[in-house]
Amino acid sequence: MATITLANQTLNESLSIGDIVYHAPITTANGFDKLGTTTKIGDVTGVNRSTSVVTVTTSLSGVNLVGNFLFFSKNNAVETSGLKGYYATVKMKNTSVHASELYAVNSEVAESSK
Repeated sequence: MATITLANQTLNESLSIGDIVYHAPITTANGFDKLGTTTKIGDVTGVNRSTSVVTVTTSLSGVNLVGNFLFFSKNNAVETSGLKGYYATVKMKNTSVHASELYAVNSEVAESSK
């Protein structure tokens, strides 16, 4: 496990445990900064906003991240717009003065604690 410390940096509000961290070297060509090959560092296992310390589980070793562009993405299997949890209560109301027919009700659910 590696610990990445971002000194004097404000962490992105949406960075959270379970996110995936990547890095890419920055090179300059023709007066423009360009990102090199993107490499996955690992999964975020801890975030301390008061000390700007992000803990990442990684199998990489000997990689110099100084001067590289670091970024993260959300885990698509968990960070969706669907419902989270074990159950949900739904209330539907027809505000029309005309009769209507409900054809179907669908949902996507992901367990949020296990």
